[in-house]
Amino acid sequence: MSDKKPKPAKKSAKSDRATDDVSWQAQKSAMTRDRILDAAINCFINLGYTNVTTAKVAQFAGVSRGAMLHHFPSKTELIQAAVEYLHDKLLQDYTERVNAIPAGLKGAARRRAGIEAYWDHLVGDLFVVYHELCVASRTDPELRSILENSQQLFEQHVRESNEELFNEWTDREDRFLLAMDVTKFSMEGLAASQLMTNREARVKRLINYLADRLEEIFEEGESSAIGRHSNGA
Repeated sequence: MSDKKPKPAKKSAKSDRATDDVSWQAQKSAMTRDRILDAAINCFINLGYTNVTTAKVAQFAGVSRGAMLHHFPSKTELIQAAVEYLHDKLLQDYTERVNAIPAGLKGAARRRAGIEAYWDHLVGDLFVVYHELCVASRTDPELRSILENSQQLFEQHVRESNEELFNEWTDREDRFLLAMDVTKFSMEGLAASQLMTNREARVKRLINYLADRLEEIFEEGESSAIGRHSNGA
């Protein structure tokens, strides 16, 4: 019996071309899908959720009706995918803004810069669209269901991002969760109040107040952490 191992069969040039064609088609399909979802977000921004139709999204995206139906056979499927896509974009936008904080800032100064970055995030087009979707969902059960299904996962991603971006909070446990909620609900409420007199001055006043309160929460968490360590927890 020969000890020689059989040589692997050589791939034909035709087989390689077929594989390349499949890969290119998959890439092209993914690019078209993303273009449609980008167009959906732009439609939300420029037209408002209630005025968005699959035909208008296809027009914004520059794709045929057939291509639209291939990727999203119904408006419900389009909205579902668009909400998930919007959440990804929101998380990316927030992370980029925080990562843009100068590396030299530390401690309270960096946490204050984080609040300001969050405010800039909240007044950007992406969050404005998300807020409008939440408002529209009050009278749209289908949209409300879509938002509720993705909200829990989105909040988990935000928490994980904040644990990484502001890791000095990681041993603060419930104080960290409190700080996140105080920041979220205070600032999102202010961002939603578009029609406001003396807006700039009031925003600055709230950010100053919030920064002070967060430092108090941070110090409370430090005291708790020291107590846990001294008790051997």
